[in-house]
Amino acid sequence: MRSTRTSTILAAAVALVLATRVSDAQMGQTAMAPAGGVVNRAVGGFAGLSQNGPGWLYYGINAADRGLGYNGSYMTLGGFIPYGEDDLGGLWAADLRGHLSVNGGFFSNVGAVRKQFLGGSLLGIGVYWDYDGDQNQYPTAGVLGTDWGQFGHSYNQVGVSGEWLTDFGNLRSNGYIPVGTTAYTLGAPGSSFYGNNILCQYGLDAALSGADLEVGAYIPGLNDWAGMISVGGYALGNARYDWNQGPEDGQDVVPWFGGVYTRLDMTFLENWDFSLQYNNDSYFDSTGFARLTYRMGGSRRRNVPDQVEQPMMRNEHIVRGHQTPIAAVNPVTGRAWRILHVDDSVNAGGNGSVGSPYRTLAEAQAAATREYDVVFVHPGTGAAAPYAADWQFQADNQILVGAGSTLELATANCGFEQFFNTGTSGEYPTTSYPVLTSTGTAITLRNGAIVDHLQIDNAHVGIAANSTLTGVANVNDVILTGTNGPAQVGIQLSGVPAGATVNLYNMQVLNMGRGFWVDGGAADINFQGEISQDGSPLESVLVQNAAGGTININQELDTLSTAYASNPIVQLQDYGIFDVSSLAAAPINVSLNTNTAVNIGRTQIATPSQRGVAVQANINSQITFLDLAVVNAVEQAFVSQSNDASSVITIGGASSLSSASTTRPAFESNDDATLSIDLLTLESAVPSGLNQAIVLQGASAGAFTINDSFTVSGTPGTVAGDVTNTTTGPVIVTVPAP
Repeated sequence: MRSTRTSTILAAAVALVLATRVSDAQMGQTAMAPAGGVVNRAVGGFAGLSQNGPGWLYYGINAADRGLGYNGSYMTLGGFIPYGEDDLGGLWAADLRGHLSVNGGFFSNVGAVRKQFLGGSLLGIGVYWDYDGDQNQYPTAGVLGTDWGQFGHSYNQVGVSGEWLTDFGNLRSNGYIPVGTTAYTLGAPGSSFYGNNILCQYGLDAALSGADLEVGAYIPGLNDWAGMISVGGYALGNARYDWNQGPEDGQDVVPWFGGVYTRLDMTFLENWDFSLQYNNDSYFDSTGFARLTYRMGGSRRRNVPDQVEQPMMRNEHIVRGHQTPIAAVNPVTGRAWRILHVDDSVNAGGNGSVGSPYRTLAEAQAAATREYDVVFVHPGTGAAAPYAADWQFQADNQILVGAGSTLELATANCGFEQFFNTGTSGEYPTTSYPVLTSTGTAITLRNGAIVDHLQIDNAHVGIAANSTLTGVANVNDVILTGTNGPAQVGIQLSGVPAGATVNLYNMQVLNMGRGFWVDGGAADINFQGEISQDGSPLESVLVQNAAGGTININQELDTLSTAYASNPIVQLQDYGIFDVSSLAAAPINVSLNTNTAVNIGRTQIATPSQRGVAVQANINSQITFLDLAVVNAVEQAFVSQSNDASSVITIGGASSLSSASTTRPAFESNDDATLSIDLLTLESAVPSGLNQAIVLQGASAGAFTINDSFTVSGTPGTVAGDVTNTTTGPVIVTVPAP
């Protein structure tokens, strides 16, 4: 579109010039008196003025893709009109220029110029008023996220120009002083938020103050064309306005910077001037223009007297720093992401924008009614006064995220980007997480929900899901802390149906009473992280009454990934189940499940007051433990009871069992399940030789293997003396030789 407009302007200018030349030629060919009539007399007069008159009027084309602080080419109609002489011999003129850009914008320069001869040289000074209404230099058609349009504005400027012209060369300088409102911003560098939007690109439109200075010299080889080469420099910036947020808060919107330029000026034929300029600086990089100007009455550049009628060399556009703001667009909906901010350290009455956040989570919950709404929780007052939470997602695919999160939102126009990793510091785990608390359930999951980077302290239930969850929900990088209260639960998934998936990554569950509880349902559940309990009256892990699905605990280091958000960072350096001095019947209990696969990774249980692990009454289920360590259980280290013949109980990896009981076996089974037990060590405190260290009963089949060490009352154990095996499967027992 821009090239088409430029071609049209060029064609019009050439046509006008050719018409003038043709008229001139025709008039010169006849020996007769000019024909009568108003039109013919006007044509004749115009031709004579163009050829011999003063150079008051000119028009030209400035071709530029990127000029200094502007975009696009423009056409100029100008007049340099002398109007008087003062008592000191100074010649006064009006310098009037009007411009129309290929973008449809109009801008102009109106100046009063005084020139005076000093010996063989010419000294000139001018004062200008510049208006720049070329607002449409930055096309946004078809660009996603340009909800604010091109973000162009009109500006006014006062300019002062001076020049000293000689037969050998020229010295010129200009100053530019924008007036009125000279800058507009939307967002800020390093800060992604504006209102309820997030930005792929912040917005800036600023008129720049500045000055330039150049020196020019005629080129001997181009005397016939008045060829001159000029070199110069410029300094530009806008220090009137500062950024008011982000890492550059308090700094100038456009810090002052310098640049250099060079220009070639030539005169072709009698009426044609040509200029070619190249600029370079750290802000705009490389810019430039090519200008072709037709001057009526001939060019005025060949000697000093001729340049009395030459307009002053200066920037015709007001130099502006510009960046079009672009909102991040959700690739699923095609609409800009909507962010609702919450900060309990601000005054009440906010509207959820970044500049006026809601004060409570309840306000944000009530406002977050759309799919894909994002509620962004600021650090607020911290652990001293946590946010009161009873969070219920009001629509599918919503996100609840805390400041400092490495969550990346998918955008249709700037890819996956981190927008929330701000406002906190320190490596994981950090105490600067936004902190929530609840007398009920802090967060209840919903289809498509994402919860990321929050801390929940002393809630009755930290995170919950129920039968209303039929899709996928994701929780990542959440810390749950408690006091091991008898009614506290870290994660409770109750009756989540088949087809649903709950992913919990990079989790910390610390002293939450019952750490992780699956109660019924048939969902697929993936947990990765740390569960730590010390003296808890309840289980670290309880899986019961499930009717299908797969439950994986610390099987792989997965990361959160959806079509609209992801978090590829693995936060935890250490993960596993760590239970010390449990008061529960068994810190790990997997019972009463049907058609369910339960896979539990790295687990360390030390000095439980009763059993270590209990696997009971499961039907057609596969229960697997990898890297299980039970140390000094008061009763059995591991119990498997009443599991049916379709079930398989597996212990593998680097696993070891230890019991301090003198009356209970370290390992006991009494069911029909297939056993696949592979241990590094087993240690029992029962009396040696009474067949009480390992007791295997029922119709089980499979294998029971101890690879490195089997110790009974401090001495090497044997199958004959320390193992009771009445399984009818049978289970084959292998222990190290004494």
